[in-house]
Amino acid sequence: MPIQKRTWHETCKESSIPLFLSTIVHTSIILVLALTIAVEDKTTRSTLSATFAGQPTDVEELCTIDFANSKLAVSDEPAPYGVQEDMIALEQVALSEIELSSQLKAVVNAVEAPKTARIDLGSNPPTRRSKVTQVSTSTAVASANQKSLSFGKKNAVGTRQIVPGPAATLEVIVPGLDPLGTGVLSQASNLSLTGGAMMVSTAWPAPAMAGTPLRFSYDASQADGRRLVVVAGTQTVSLPIYDWELLPLAKFVDSGHNGAVSIHMLGNHEKVSLDAAFEQTLLGLRFIQADMMPRGIIMSQEFLPQDENGVIVGPGEEERLSTDEQVESAVRELKPLMAKTRNGAPFSVLTDASIRFVFAIEGAEMVITGTPYFFFWEPANKGDQVIPRKALNDALKKAWPQIKQANPLVIESMERSFRTVALFRYQKQKSLDNWRSFVQQVSKVKLVPVATPAVLTN
Repeated sequence: MPIQKRTWHETCKESSIPLFLSTIVHTSIILVLALTIAVEDKTTRSTLSATFAGQPTDVEELCTIDFANSKLAVSDEPAPYGVQEDMIALEQVALSEIELSSQLKAVVNAVEAPKTARIDLGSNPPTRRSKVTQVSTSTAVASANQKSLSFGKKNAVGTRQIVPGPAATLEVIVPGLDPLGTGVLSQASNLSLTGGAMMVSTAWPAPAMAGTPLRFSYDASQADGRRLVVVAGTQTVSLPIYDWELLPLAKFVDSGHNGAVSIHMLGNHEKVSLDAAFEQTLLGLRFIQADMMPRGIIMSQEFLPQDENGVIVGPGEEERLSTDEQVESAVRELKPLMAKTRNGAPFSVLTDASIRFVFAIEGAEMVITGTPYFFFWEPANKGDQVIPRKALNDALKKAWPQIKQANPLVIESMERSFRTVALFRYQKQKSLDNWRSFVQQVSKVKLVPVATPAVLTN
């Protein structure tokens, strides 16, 4: 009888599970679970595939299961689950050790057949990013005393070495802001306060939430990424954001500041200025890299900050890495545009001026729409006027998806940061007492420091 192989993909189709269960009942299929392991030095990424033995079926695709956070150990040791072990019995492994979805657990439990798993390394396993050798997190491994931090692989072309130390203090408060910060774009004196990242917009409720009071709280008992609790009227939801971003962003909004980072290029090195909220944080490194990106400097994922252990990522980030092929494709597409930005207007800023961020509730989560953008400009010859580089700015907005593909961790972090800051500003203005209580709760969160630079060198 023929043997058919199917791979579970990331998007689960509603019809796939019932069809699969029906196939089991009517054709007596034996399910064999194969663990396809992609090993990146000491970092392991795993997915599940299925082999069906029996009558041919029309089952197409189920869903992908990522074992990146599984308690099931995969090591260089031969037993019991090492890479030299060929077969294991599933009854030897508690399902709680494998982070299966509830639907898939139902499928596995429904199979009345020997439950045996094969470990298959494969000759060319898929990888997210083959050059990642080990992953450090901002909450567990990273240390402010690291001496070998760099944006990119040490000694590689384009890499910037990080000289740890206190950055120059950046304290930017833009005067006379309207709710969307539109005035910033017309005044050179305001735009020149920082050449890096300037957050000036305040979020707005969706029509269905107009007039609904909000209350923020921090619930340390929840999983990281789900600890920001929002009570909106009679609904209680969470805002998906991890502690490594939540804490510095709350501090930033509480300070009343608008500028996150500013970098001055001085010959063969760059001098870094950071708002105090982002000092010694992974988010500070993300803002620094974002500031350099529109000029085509340390732009792609290949230049993520790393130490002697490998690329530094925060909780929730590893699975968001682009593949090497995706990065290379995006960099090729962006090359002509980056050449223009390097020779374009003398000033640029990542900003949300005139962006209307809108928050709403979807299911059990609060979501915020709105996207920041890179803005190139130059001062007019007279007065305080601004001359935008319209063609260049339009091209950068259009290329935002490619920029994100080239470096999803930085761009997605910027999107979350700008959106969250806009929402925090709204709450601070609408309910100052609740805001102060929330900040007091969040201030108790302790993050392991990540070294941020005073200077970057070639």
